[in-house]
Amino acid sequence: MAEPMTLTIITPDAVVYDGKANFFVGRAIDGEFGVLPNHAPMIIALDVAPLRIDDPEGKKQTFAVFGGFVEIENNKVSIITPNCESPEAIDIDRAERAKERAEGRLSNPTPDIDVERAEHALARALLRLKVTKRI
Repeated sequence: MAEPMTLTIITPDAVVYDGKANFFVGRAIDGEFGVLPNHAPMIIALDVAPLRIDDPEGKKQTFAVFGGFVEIENNKVSIITPNCESPEAIDIDRAERAKERAEGRLSNPTPDIDVERAEHALARALLRLKVTKRI
């Protein structure tokens, strides 16, 4: 098997993940992708979606990633994102309330409701619930 790649997930506040990976899968703005070690150099624009990492010991970790970019070069992967949360860091009750608020705004839009903002809030809440396996 190929030498594992080094993968780092960086947000403005912290390094969320820094380790080795045999594989990772995420969603770009134009669809899902998977990366194995020794992948060709590339930059990928990320969507708001789960990101799964398979480490060399066989452990699978899933994170909620809220957009950003992936840079792949020389068996090193850097993921730069405005926010990334592990399932353990997600407040499930808060995500449920955010989902309900966004759905309420979208079901009864009024002129003072920013529909695009409500759609983004709903997408973030659904991602958090998906990563925690609540939906």
